[in-house]
Amino acid sequence: MSRILTTAALAGCLLAIAWSAGSASAQAFPARPLMIVNGNAAGGTPDILARQMAEELRQALGQNVMVVNRTGANGSIAVESVRRATPDGHTLLFATMTTMAVNPHLQKDARYNGAQDFEPIATQVLQPLLWATTASQPFKSLKDVVDQARAHPGKIIASRQGFGASSHLTVAALTGRNKIEFNLIGFTGSADTFMALRRGDVQLMVDLPQSMLPRIQAGELLPLAVTSAARIRALPNVSTWIEQGVMDGELTAWYVYLAPKGTPAAIVGQLNTEINRILAQPKFRQRLEDVGGIVRTLSPAELRRFMAEEHVRWGALLKNAGVHPD
Repeated sequence: MSRILTTAALAGCLLAIAWSAGSASAQAFPARPLMIVNGNAAGGTPDILARQMAEELRQALGQNVMVVNRTGANGSIAVESVRRATPDGHTLLFATMTTMAVNPHLQKDARYNGAQDFEPIATQVLQPLLWATTASQPFKSLKDVVDQARAHPGKIIASRQGFGASSHLTVAALTGRNKIEFNLIGFTGSADTFMALRRGDVQLMVDLPQSMLPRIQAGELLPLAVTSAARIRALPNVSTWIEQGVMDGELTAWYVYLAPKGTPAAIVGQLNTEINRILAQPKFRQRLEDVGGIVRTLSPAELRRFMAEEHVRWGALLKNAGVHPD
């Protein structure tokens, strides 16, 4: 009897130790500093957004949170590096609409599907794009642009930035939907696009609001439409392209956090809770909305559905617009 009790007591001790170890392991996250891998260059909008969140997460989690820029292949190098990382929540991907929803359709070597090959964590912000011109041009709305493009095919000189970037894709979506044609000139960034518009080399530009808002406030640019479903707080008097009847749905650049596939659900849930809590802070939220952003907090499951829908939608948009691998 004594031996049975001793054996039972020993088994109980072992079970308690195992439970305690498992409990401690489950509570260990984060056990070391986190790394957020960003496929965009330092200093740009995505980099600024990632670093703002990294600082807030550092305070929330009690661990250092580093942002590492791994540029190349339009973000796909960063994507692949995180996809191969250990799925323990300490390596995250700061992903964009371009890397997740566009690259798989435009890059032959982009063999990933964001909604299937990663664990979605949370969104940070959605960024509509803004169409603009100068007061010297004859357009007062984006509908004016579309009407004149129909009447004079190929005559309107518009700009695009990069290949497969949000500016280029927004132009492609508009022209594909309305069966119009622009005389399209490519530029490398916002500054040279604006200078060309001011000189009259181009008549139309589309870009993220951050770089355009100061010039709108200074009277150097005339906003024509935003590409969101609803008007944005930063420009409440500027109508959407849906309101103007030239598009059926919104088009936004979006920025999300992902973890390697297989990252435990408890860790994903913890990160989702912390990021959504940060986004609910009035000062942090206002900082994003003041530059044209739309804060939309999603659960991991909701984000997975959103990314899957965006993957399909962008495939159809690119096909309809005739945009193929460069």
